[in-house]
Amino acid sequence: MTIIATGRLVLRPLEAGDAADLVSGLNNFNVARWTARVPYPYGLSDAETFLALCRTLPEGTLRAAMTLGGRLIGVISYERDAARDEAELGYWISEEVWGQGYGREASRAMADHAFEIAGHAELRASYHLGNEASRRILEGLGFEATGTGTGYSRAQDADVPLVFLKLSRDGWLKAKGRRR
Repeated sequence: MTIIATGRLVLRPLEAGDAADLVSGLNNFNVARWTARVPYPYGLSDAETFLALCRTLPEGTLRAAMTLGGRLIGVISYERDAARDEAELGYWISEEVWGQGYGREASRAMADHAFEIAGHAELRASYHLGNEASRRILEGLGFEATGTGTGYSRAQDADVPLVFLKLSRDGWLKAKGRRR
């Protein structure tokens, strides 16, 4: 069981008791619209399905509840794609705590774990065009844009424009050196 403590957050495995906080955070179109896999509206059965999925994770994958004072305020993960031998960083954060640096803090901790502990050589990510908060978080970690395209958003039930990025081990080390 992996638990990561940052300055203000604890990133821990998701638990059955997180269902209500998942619904509270994700049954909000302002949050769900920026995700790929989250449906809107988001109900208890969606949370329970997601939590069941979290019980079995492929090797090289870490999915964690972002908690503040013991309360789930978001979810963050890096998920290994065995076919490409790479991992993808993704996250969402409850609207009530936007703009307070929690996304940056959790993303740094997860990128550090992905490279230092899991041994990934590269991370990839994407964000919906217009999601400036995610752009700033990812660029601050050292991610570099590799192109644009589209991807399906369940919440919007439509293809949306995306920006694709990657972070190499060298890029991560350079960015990590600048932040200390």
